[in-house]
Amino acid sequence: MIRNIVLFRLDEGLTRESSEVIKGIELIEQLPREIPEILEWEIGWHALPSTPVSHDFVLTSLFADSEAFFRYFHHPAHRTTIAHWKKHASWAVIDVEV
Repeated sequence: MIRNIVLFRLDEGLTRESSEVIKGIELIEQLPREIPEILEWEIGWHALPSTPVSHDFVLTSLFADSEAFFRYFHHPAHRTTIAHWKKHASWAVIDVEV
């Protein structure tokens, strides 16, 4: 199985209440309904006081194998979501075998 972990840092001036962020979260939340390869999907916001290395929120997901992950990765709904977030955040990703 593949665990995908994405740490997002919002662009300067944006908060979780910003319309661009709300729209981006809506796009993220719709993906499990559109992409059957997603086995688990969870979003969480940073809960403690921020530090210079803190990120704003995390997305964790689970896929059966690397083939399922790449079907998700190349899915048009995922590509649309990436295009939105490129305008409003930076992120770091790790994919681990579990």
